[in-house]
Amino acid sequence: MNRVFNVVILIAVAVGYVCGQAGPDWLKAEIESKRRALARRWSIKKPVSVSRHSYDVGYYKLSFSFDIEDKVLFGDVCIKAKSKIPGLQKIYLDFTSCLNIDETYGDVASIDRIGNLLKVSLSLPVDSGEVFSVGIRYHGTPLAAGFDGFSFSRTRKGVPVISTLSEPYFASGWFPCKDVPEDKADSVDIFITVPDTLTAVSNGKLVEVISRGDSLVTYHWKESYPIATYLISLAITKYLHWSDTYYGEEGSMPVDYWVYPECDSVAREVLPKTVDMIEFFSSIWGEYPFIKEKYGQAQFNWGGGMEHQTCTSIGGFDELLTCHELAHQWWGDMVTCANWHHIWLNEGFARYSEALWEEHIFGKGALCSYVESLDNPQDWGSDRVYVEDTTSVSNIFSLVVYNKGAWVLHMLRKVVGEDKFFDIFREYRNRYEYSVATTEDFKEVCEYIYGDTLDWFFDEWVYSTGRPHYYVSYSYFSEGDSTVVDIYLSQIQSGIIFKMPVDILITSSSGEDTLLTVWSDERSQEYRFKLPGKFSGINVEIDPENWILKNVTYKEIVPELGYYPDKILLLEPYPNPFNDALIVSYFVPYAGYLKLSVVDILGREVGILKEGNSEIGYNRLVWFPSNLPSGNYFIVLKLKDEIIVKKVMYLK
Repeated sequence: MNRVFNVVILIAVAVGYVCGQAGPDWLKAEIESKRRALARRWSIKKPVSVSRHSYDVGYYKLSFSFDIEDKVLFGDVCIKAKSKIPGLQKIYLDFTSCLNIDETYGDVASIDRIGNLLKVSLSLPVDSGEVFSVGIRYHGTPLAAGFDGFSFSRTRKGVPVISTLSEPYFASGWFPCKDVPEDKADSVDIFITVPDTLTAVSNGKLVEVISRGDSLVTYHWKESYPIATYLISLAITKYLHWSDTYYGEEGSMPVDYWVYPECDSVAREVLPKTVDMIEFFSSIWGEYPFIKEKYGQAQFNWGGGMEHQTCTSIGGFDELLTCHELAHQWWGDMVTCANWHHIWLNEGFARYSEALWEEHIFGKGALCSYVESLDNPQDWGSDRVYVEDTTSVSNIFSLVVYNKGAWVLHMLRKVVGEDKFFDIFREYRNRYEYSVATTEDFKEVCEYIYGDTLDWFFDEWVYSTGRPHYYVSYSYFSEGDSTVVDIYLSQIQSGIIFKMPVDILITSSSGEDTLLTVWSDERSQEYRFKLPGKFSGINVEIDPENWILKNVTYKEIVPELGYYPDKILLLEPYPNPFNDALIVSYFVPYAGYLKLSVVDILGREVGILKEGNSEIGYNRLVWFPSNLPSGNYFIVLKLKDEIIVKKVMYLK
């Protein structure tokens, strides 16, 4: 399926869900939701001077109830943490200033609010390795309750919907926490009290549903796997629920679907494919990482989806949206990017999972077509996968981390080979399962499996910008009973030279294909191949299976030479001597400022044939002298610091 994305479109999705296929815009909607959440959240970004390394959170107990009509949240949070330093006396927590603290308990002496931070003074110093607890009861209307982070909204039929989307920093918009991805809690208990007409869905397993009287019930969910704060979620409305079962190597688990009743028929066209997807991804990446709990999908009113751990929130129904969010359970939830510089480890991986699913269903041709559809640099903004500036909303949630991030994995697959590529994922999982990782961590795993350094690959494709622009020409001739093919491959882009294995497909006039692989790592290279048999024609194609993010220009051979040169050339002008017109042919291998001029024997410039940016490749023009006497002249070709001169004689 060919998809075109444009991330500058603003999607009004707060209450505008449609019960239909999500369509090709689902990723735009997802990115826009996350961008808006981050833009709102930016006002409560954390001061650099505040350290959170003095303690490690092990457990959250989260209890929530609501005044739905007035959009008020009532929360009770108990945090258990371990000191990492001797004599710990204070910690900092993230918590939005728009929620009011009613009471504290546990090992809390006092709390001071510093903007959207809480400075928590402990009742007694806590030695390294010892556990302490912080309890906070609070209430209020979460920031931007209609759209960002925490949402009170309604379905088109007027049914209340409460939902969350906390990526990247918005968990602290609805509960106090250490809101950084690198500190995963070991477990979380979540108690959600709602009217008995609604269903409350969250992470992990449903432990029990407790009747409270007064038409209220409390849903108790427990997440027993390590989890980052931004992956904790609530999804509450009057859901229609059904389930399938996944049978894996390590047991079975429910695959649950919670959708708006009016969307049931459309949802059933797509969501049942989830089990097949879990089976496929488990076969290549290892068992579904939360096999002892569940995988669920709960509908909400935002666009796209959000990969909440064990229970994705979905804003529409699309096969590849389902695939993308499911893949995040491995890459994003099980292994989480250590910080937002490395978000491509989440989004690029999930994006490439779509290509893997297409390949699994439709074959290699579908893989080639799908990755080609992700090559849309006009929509990327920055061309760098690694996010240098995480203070920019558009940098973190940009199509480049999704689409070029997917291309990085696709090209890595070509470099290391098929078997090692999938071995990399299993080793990556073995090292960082239920933890966090950086790009350097992933690179080390790749090098370990590959057996050689890959600095060059990550420098080119993750930390740098650009792509190779291959300039290709070829010639051939018969030699005995064989055909010799000379191929000239240049990289004509400005900036760095890219090192990549390049497939070359040679097709003969008889229809025979020969696929060869060469390493391109210089500005210009020549390759000679000898094919059995004599052929009247040859065609050459570079990277026919689309393994490299690239541009390609094919150029005919220089007619006067019969080959494709790898350096600047000024061919012999003709006819020489001449009395009317002179044909001047030259070859330019790279872009730059060019001047082609005529100089007399005294060194005076008497004519300019061409001046300006060079046109790469073979060029030919005709010079008609005017008002010049007969005599000797010099044709001078200058490209940057290179100069070539040819002598001609003009006879009137």
